[in-house]
Amino acid sequence: MDGISNIYFPASALLIIILLIILFFSKKRVNNIETRIYKWLIIINLLESIFACSIVSFALINGSILVLNILDKIDYILILSWIWLLFLYAYMLAFKNKKIIMITGIINIIIYILILFTNIVIINENGVMNSYGISYNILFTSVMAYLLLTIIFVFIGIYKNVSKKKYAPIASLLLLIVTMILIRIIKPELVLLSFIMSFITLIMYHTIENPDVKMINELELAKIQAEKANRAKTDFLSSMSHEIRTPLNAIVGLSEVIKNSDDLNEIHEDAKDVIIASNNLLEIVNGILDIGKIEANKVELEESEYRPIELFKNLSMLAKMKISEKEKRLDFKCKFDENLPDVLYGDCVKVQQIILNLLTNAIKYTENGYVEFNVKCVNEKDKCKLKIDVSDTGRGIKNTQMDNLFTKFNRLEEDMNTTIEGTGLGLAITKSLVELMGGKILVQSTYGKGSTFTVFLSQKISNSNKLLNEENEVQKNKDYKGRKVLVVDDNNLNIKVATKILKKFNLDIESVNSGRECIDKIINNERYDIIFMDIMMPEMSGVETLKKLRQIENFNTPIIALTADAIKGNSNKYIEVGFNNYLSKPIKEAELIRIMEELLNNNNEENKHKVIITTDEDIKKFDKKLADMNEKSMNDKFKNSIDYLKENDIDVDASLELLGDIETYNNTLKTFIEEAKTRILRMEKNKKDKNMKAYTIDVHTMKSDSKYLGFKKLAELSYNHEIKSKENNIDYVIQHYDELLNEYNKIINIVYKYLGI
Repeated sequence: MDGISNIYFPASALLIIILLIILFFSKKRVNNIETRIYKWLIIINLLESIFACSIVSFALINGSILVLNILDKIDYILILSWIWLLFLYAYMLAFKNKKIIMITGIINIIIYILILFTNIVIINENGVMNSYGISYNILFTSVMAYLLLTIIFVFIGIYKNVSKKKYAPIASLLLLIVTMILIRIIKPELVLLSFIMSFITLIMYHTIENPDVKMINELELAKIQAEKANRAKTDFLSSMSHEIRTPLNAIVGLSEVIKNSDDLNEIHEDAKDVIIASNNLLEIVNGILDIGKIEANKVELEESEYRPIELFKNLSMLAKMKISEKEKRLDFKCKFDENLPDVLYGDCVKVQQIILNLLTNAIKYTENGYVEFNVKCVNEKDKCKLKIDVSDTGRGIKNTQMDNLFTKFNRLEEDMNTTIEGTGLGLAITKSLVELMGGKILVQSTYGKGSTFTVFLSQKISNSNKLLNEENEVQKNKDYKGRKVLVVDDNNLNIKVATKILKKFNLDIESVNSGRECIDKIINNERYDIIFMDIMMPEMSGVETLKKLRQIENFNTPIIALTADAIKGNSNKYIEVGFNNYLSKPIKEAELIRIMEELLNNNNEENKHKVIITTDEDIKKFDKKLADMNEKSMNDKFKNSIDYLKENDIDVDASLELLGDIETYNNTLKTFIEEAKTRILRMEKNKKDKNMKAYTIDVHTMKSDSKYLGFKKLAELSYNHEIKSKENNIDYVIQHYDELLNEYNKIINIVYKYLGI
């Protein structure tokens, strides 16, 4: 073969790689480690082809041996780099460990130095060039080593079934490289290396690195992950419903006992248990709401004084209730250190959540034996170091599963736990909360024998009598006669509930349905001791109303935000925009008392105003309609039949717990009916006009009403519409509007029959 023909192979290689680079970089690519390696594979291939053409061209004109020496060594470095990148590509498919890049990169640098500073012998006979020597031997040995490692990782990848579609082309490419090396050994004068490298890179592009194919694969993967996440959320919500039912069943069951009991002492004891179970239910719901904040590292500690002994005893009682509900024959043991301080300062809610999660898990996974709850402490100055142990004789945890123990949505041996309720979030949340509080959680377990979870927490010791004083004062100063409050809410049902609660304290109460009416009252010199302001109202929100009120000269009335937004930490948000405090719906009496004590007891005589009674024309009309409705008498079999409501899946019991008695419930139903027609017309108009802001207000109000009255499905549907309309998802609203309207009409017809209208 003459020297001129030697230029054909590297020139062809250069042409192939230039076209390939144009194709590759002109398309949108997936940004993953494999594609980034392939990008450098192409670039190195281009450089090597350029140097190969230069070497052959220089040899044809019988150029300087010294220059050929330098060009050849640079070409050696490029060849080694290309083989190294091919090795990394195969390795990353199987292991995804980026440390190998740094390790092999350092080795490569040493090899590059050896290639540059060792001897190379070049023979150039009429443009046919051959090279050998120490430098060549180093290159050959390194290339063979990388090829051998690449072959090993290809077989490992195929064995692990990482991706046969990706490894099959690489295996065939390796065969090409080995063939090329054999040709090089037999016919060293042939310059085939550049061509083979470009050919291999081209095959990779059309098999495993095509940007179009990879984008489709990534989209498919994203779809699978989205579906998996969706299933996980669905499973989570399904599982959480069981968690919520435990305290809810206790509340409903004990409430029935209280209703039918004449023993006052028994009623008081059961009422305490109802309160404890209610608080437990509230904390479960708050835990669900906190999940997103935990993942975003936005959970805040809300510290206050609390009684540790009382907390631990309540948790023990809840654990016993869970054991009895599950009908398990388990002994429950508990022991609390005698040196526990009377009052600690810390985040009581999160301490309770941590321990409750551990106790719940222990009970779930223990069929026989016992569950033990022990608390020890070491008091140092103003610090109490708690050591909380929850032990059980349950199934235990395998050593191989310890690493996944605190993983979100993970339930160990799920195939064996199909009858065990749980969300797979408990331990993940527990670990996050413990670490947030500066503590540690440890696990000791023997598979088949049981487990012990140990939590170490440090809490401040409180020496003040503030907590004692607050507990005593809650029962006092409940009569606020002569004090006047204004309730601002667009929802009459919310106003009725708030009024019912506030009347217990002998307050003079007025109400309006909008921010504009509230402002008009203040401008007309109406004066109040406190204004309770709903946040979400049409036309003018609570925040907008607040800002306009603060602009009125000499206006300094305290304003309390009222909202169903019950996520912890949001009180700061409302205080920052100018509210004096914050109450979540439904209103908790203890929180209301605390706020009124704080605001009203600090008011002086000049803030006590003369009582002025005003009657709104709309309220008169409404009262007249109610009076007319009460005069109607029908012998309908459904009239005033609570069983009829329950048969139609209306949660009357939950509503009665909130509203207090059947008379109030019936009155609120009448209010609901009165507002039904105007609400439907308003919703229709807002949907037609695509006014999602106003539509959000409508469905938010519908959701609140439905929750108060026990319309579970309607509450769920209206909540979905509220979320989607907030996102301005008009398509969802239009597509699902008929479903919402049908349920709304169904409820209206049921209520009509029940009320005998």
